[in-house]
Amino acid sequence: MDLRHLRYFVVLAEQRHFGRAAELLNMAQPPLSQQIKALEDELEVTLFDRSTRPIELTAAGRTLLREARQILHHVSRAQAATRRAGQGQDGHLVIGVTGSAAMEFLPPVLLAFRARWPDIRLSLREMSSPEQIAALERGEIHIGFVRPPVLDDRLNVRLVHQDPFVVALPGDHPQAGVEGVRLADLNGTALIIFDPAEAPGFRDLIIHVCRTAGYVPETLESAPQMTTMLALVSAGLGFALVPRSARRLALERVVFRPLLDPCAAVELYAVWSRDKAVRLAEELVSVIDEARYAAPGPSVPADEGR
Repeated sequence: MDLRHLRYFVVLAEQRHFGRAAELLNMAQPPLSQQIKALEDELEVTLFDRSTRPIELTAAGRTLLREARQILHHVSRAQAATRRAGQGQDGHLVIGVTGSAAMEFLPPVLLAFRARWPDIRLSLREMSSPEQIAALERGEIHIGFVRPPVLDDRLNVRLVHQDPFVVALPGDHPQAGVEGVRLADLNGTALIIFDPAEAPGFRDLIIHVCRTAGYVPETLESAPQMTTMLALVSAGLGFALVPRSARRLALERVVFRPLLDPCAAVELYAVWSRDKAVRLAEELVSVIDEARYAAPGPSVPADEGR
């Protein structure tokens, strides 16, 4: 069993689709199928149930996935440590982050990274997603945490977190006292939303969610940052759709209610340069991957309000 087979297997196990996995691996589908079959023959087990769509892991496949991730993680760490020893490392990692990600997602990640690399100096810069992409190109940050879309093919892109939407309402709004909110019930209330220059993808997602749910805004109020949006909510100028992590901002006269309309979660991506190898950025992503693959703990309920 070689590392190449393990990498192919892990990508296929995560994608659960031969075509998508082959595309991510930059190879044709038939060779991928042959490599996976060779791995199954070597281990004398069936790793995938191919009769389902999407394909499913067998019990043997689930066991190998757990072990393969650990093996590849340790190999990656060994490679990174060896390269640092041979090439030197400045011991400084500059991280770009959106405000909402800085509130909830990033702190435990940085704690875990600091536990592993206590001598590395960390610098955080709060930026909008477009600002982070530009800063990566200029070499001003080593890694960023952004909202989609990410369309620059010069970047490595990894989904690292998903956050459900909640509704931020003024405390005296008629819907502030209900257990959950449907957007159609907010018709007539202004929508406070990101400025298109600061978070164009996030803004488009929010507008799509609202239209799908039957909310038609009579008025749009734009704001450059999450804190500004919530300040406008506190002033009674409208409501905002925000990631659940925004409840960490303790503003008076703002309550957060679960969104009852079905919609996609708010995605957060790690992005770093393909061309400028920064090993510490890859180590940070490795820490995130390790946490994601660990057994999940109890979910955190949406905050009912402030």
